Amino acid sequence: MALHIINQPQDQTKAVNDAIHYPNLETTISVPLGIGEFYEACKDYPILFAKNKEGDWLAIALLGFNDKNVYLDENRRFKKGKYLPAFLRRYPFILVQNEGKEGFSLGIEEEALEDLNASNQARALFKDDKTPSDLAKNTLDFLIRFQGELQACNTLIKELETWELLVEKSANVLDEEGKSHTINGFFTINEEKLNHLSEKKKLDICKKGATPFITAHLISLSNIRRLGL
Repeated sequence: MALHIINQPQDQTKAVNDAIHYPNLETTISVPLGIGEFYEACKDYPILFAKNKEGDWLAIALLGFNDKNVYLDENRRFKKGKYLPAFLRRYPFILVQNEGKEGFSLGIEEEALEDLNASNQARALFKDDKTPSDLAKNTLDFLIRFQGELQACNTLIKELETWELLVEKSANVLDEEGKSHTINGFFTINEEKLNHLSEKKKLDICKKGATPFITAHLISLSNIRRLGL
């Protein structure tokens, strides 16, 4: 898919096609999480720590295994009541760093653009006065907040690494046919080390606001065994 940066003259006559959905959702088995998503995501998904191709830490919601997203229903939608991560909600939009790293622009997948008409006015990218529509402005604000939450998450995991609280793990999951699958390459909190920290270190962690997020992560780990159900 091709990326289109919104702010060109022809965009004033374009709207967003709301029939476009995140591609390859059936085989998407993990997505990055912002730090503000931990409380909701921990109820449904395992929250794990990993590094991306650039070597940066991120938290991920594990959505499945063996190239299968286990949280989808027969209509290719997330099962009723499941939290939908912001990374998926933002599609088909993406945040693009401006040249010189000064500010951001709003990008969109080209195939998600359609000509403006009487039926899609609510999804227009621009108003009649050629200023950005509420949809465009709200989406850009949402993506900037999400980018900030991803960075905050990266900072938190770096702190966990500094405190020597991370341990690399693997897990075995049984699929519906009873076959075992191994999930590896992720990190979790080392609970034994966490429990044996000095009171001073525990207080330091608490002051930095990390305790609630550590708790949400630990709660989420019980969801690993539910992936095969």
